[in-house]
Amino acid sequence: MNLKERSAIMTPPSETTGATAPDVHRETVQAGIGWAISLIGAVIACLGGLAGRFEMVGLGVSLVLMSHLHLLHRRRVDATRRDRALPAPSTSAVFGHWSWDPTTGLARGDGAFATLSGVATFAGTWSFEELLHRISPADLGRLHVAIEAALERRGLIDLAIDVRNDVGSSNTIRLLGGVEDGTSPALVGVAVAAAASGSTEDLVEDTNTALERSLAEHARTNEELVAIRGRLERKNRELERARAAAVEATRCKGEFLANMSHEIRTPLSSIVGFADLVDEEASEETRRGMLQAIRRNSEHLLSLVNDVLDLSRLEADRVELERIPTSPGEVANDVVGMLEPRATEKGLDLVLEIEDGVPDLVALDPTRLRQVLINLIGNAIKFTEEGGVVARVSYDASACRLEIAVVDSGIGLEPRAIERIFEPFRQADGSTTRRYGGTGLGLHISRRLCEVLGGGLAVTSLPGGGSTFTATFAAPPLQRSESTTPSVDGVPHGLRVLLAEDGPDNRVLVEHLLRKLGADVVSVENGRDAVERLDARPEDFDVLILDMQMPIMDGWEAACRLRNAGAAIPILALTANALPGDRATCLEAGCDGFLTKPVRRDDLASGLMEVLAASRTPQRGFRMAG
Repeated sequence: MNLKERSAIMTPPSETTGATAPDVHRETVQAGIGWAISLIGAVIACLGGLAGRFEMVGLGVSLVLMSHLHLLHRRRVDATRRDRALPAPSTSAVFGHWSWDPTTGLARGDGAFATLSGVATFAGTWSFEELLHRISPADLGRLHVAIEAALERRGLIDLAIDVRNDVGSSNTIRLLGGVEDGTSPALVGVAVAAAASGSTEDLVEDTNTALERSLAEHARTNEELVAIRGRLERKNRELERARAAAVEATRCKGEFLANMSHEIRTPLSSIVGFADLVDEEASEETRRGMLQAIRRNSEHLLSLVNDVLDLSRLEADRVELERIPTSPGEVANDVVGMLEPRATEKGLDLVLEIEDGVPDLVALDPTRLRQVLINLIGNAIKFTEEGGVVARVSYDASACRLEIAVVDSGIGLEPRAIERIFEPFRQADGSTTRRYGGTGLGLHISRRLCEVLGGGLAVTSLPGGGSTFTATFAAPPLQRSESTTPSVDGVPHGLRVLLAEDGPDNRVLVEHLLRKLGADVVSVENGRDAVERLDARPEDFDVLILDMQMPIMDGWEAACRLRNAGAAIPILALTANALPGDRATCLEAGCDGFLTKPVRRDDLASGLMEVLAASRTPQRGFRMAG
C-alpha cells in the first residue's frame, strides 16, 4: 500500500459532498477495476521475479503504474470539485528525507530533515536511539506501534510527533514512510512540517515525489556501500597475498638459518678436530694434510661470512667497487687453476676458452670479477656429476662489454626454478639444499654484483640437459703502459713497522707475516702507546698498522690525534668490522688504507704498498667517527 492509496482510504466522507448516487456508483466500479488491474500486475511481477523472467516483471509493473495513474486522474477531478471552497494549496512545504536500518540501529537524514526537526546532528548518519530520546512519551508509543506495523507490512507510517530541538523547545513534524521494496528491512520516508496546508491529495502527491527522491538517495547510498565493500574485499585480498608472502619469507629465512648453521658447524667441526689431531700426530706428511684440511675449511667458513656481509652491503646500496686495470684472462686463469682440483676430484673436465679480441686490460673490479667467477664455476662443478665445465671469455668491442659464459653438463633446472635461484636464501628446491648444501646467497649476490658493474647475469637451462650462466660486465679496454702495469715490487726490505694490536694471537700472527715480508716490527697493545711512541720518536717508523678496536684508546681516536697533531706517517687500519661504511669511517678518521681480518700475507703486502704510495699533508684535519 503506497501513500496515495492510504490517502484515498483516509479521505473523509464529507469531502465527497455534492456527488450524485450514479457518480458514486461509477467511481466505485472504476476503483474496483483499478484495484483488480493493480493486483494482477503485482502477481505477474512477483511470478516473473521468481522465475527470472524480466519481461513479466516489466509487464506487471506497467499494469500497476497504469492503474495508479487512472486512480490519480479520477482523484484529481474529484479534488478539483472538493477544493473549490478550500484555500489554495501551499507550494512552500519542505520535505526532509530519512531512513533507518533496524539491523544496525543507524539512521540517516538530510539537511531538510535536520531543519524540520531542529536537530543539527540529524543531517548525516546517526543512531536511531537519539531520535527516540527526543520524542515525547505520548508520541513514542504511537511511533512504536506504527513502526511495528510497517515492519510487518501491515501499513505505512503516517503520524505527527513532537521532537525536542537543539534549543530545548519542540518541533512538530509529520513522518511518512514504510519498508523499502525488496528484502531489506530498512524503513525509508520523508518528514514534513505538521502545519503544512493544502488538500490531502496535493500533499500526498508532493510527499510521494519527496519519497521517491528519498528512495533514490537511499539507492545511491547502497551503491556507495557496495563500492566500499568491493574496495575492502580487494584490500583483504591484497593483505592475504602480503601475509602469504610474509609467511613464505619467514619460511625461507628459517631454512636459511638452518642451512647456515649446518654450513658453519661442518667446517668448524673439521677445524677443531684436525687441530686436535695435529698435536697428537708425529708424521710430518700427515700433519701437512691435516693443516691443509684446516685451511680449506677455514676458507669455506670465511666465504660464508663474506657472503652475508656482501648481501648486507648490496641491500644497503653501499657496496664498494673500484675500476682499476684488470686482466680478464689472468683472473679467469687464476679461478680455473684454483677450482681445477675440485673438478679433477669428481672426474670432470674443466676448460677455459678465451676468444680472440679479449683485451689484455679492462677497467673493472678484479676482486668482484673473481668473486662472480668462483661462484659460477664452483656451482657448475658442484651440480655436475659427469661430463665437464667450460668457462668461455669473450668481448663485445662495440659495446665495451666483457662476457663470461659458464657451461656445464649437470642436472639442469626446471623452468619455474630459474628465477627462484636468484632470490636470497633460496635454491631450486629443498632436496637441492639437502643433497648439495649451500646457503642460497651466491647467485643472488653474483647477479647484483654484475648489475652494479653495468651488466647482468642470465641463465638458460633444461632439466637434465645442463645449464649456461652468462655474466656480463661494462669493461672499457685499457692500453698496457707504465702507469697501468701493476707493480711487481714487494714490500721494501727492512720496512720499519709500528703495530698496535691488543689481541695476543693476532699480534703474533701479524708480526710473523710482516717478518716474512722482510719488515722490522715493534708492537704495542693499544692506541695510546702507539701515539706516545710516535710523539717521542716519529723518525723510527715508516708505517703504522693500527687495530681499530682496542682498550684504553681505540684506533679511531689514535688516528685522529696523530693527524691533528700533524703526523704524516702512513696508517693502515686493521679491523674485523666489514659492514657497509666501515672503510669510509676509518678513512675519515685519518687512515690511508683499510684491511679486514683475517689477514693473509698477500693482502697485508698489498695494503702496505697502498698506504706507502699514498700522500698525506700535515695541515689536513681529521675527526673521530660519530
